[in-house]
Amino acid sequence: MSAVYGVIRKLGATSKYKGYYYVVDAVEMAQKIYERPVKVTKDIYPVIARKYKSTPSNVEHNIRTLVNLCWMNHKDTLEEMAGCTMADKPTNSEFIDILVYYLRYSDKD
Repeated sequence: MSAVYGVIRKLGATSKYKGYYYVVDAVEMAQKIYERPVKVTKDIYPVIARKYKSTPSNVEHNIRTLVNLCWMNHKDTLEEMAGCTMADKPTNSEFIDILVYYLRYSDKD
């Protein structure tokens, strides 16, 4: 199973939310193309939408819902993963980037 599942569960997300699966796919895709700038609206949302027979706007909305949930319930854990304090809730692309960075560079033990 993907390590992404464990990380987003630390943030209070469960499979009850569609965004749970979308975030896992988005992070895994971003990990593969990490050496270049990732454009979530062009590179990620359309691919996920096709996979789940949805639309890019629904994918964006469901990921945003999950980001809101994580921000409201586990802001301190998210800030720890980000390595900094955050005054505002991260955007979807910032959230994905935080998770990619955390999975790539942090000692998760």
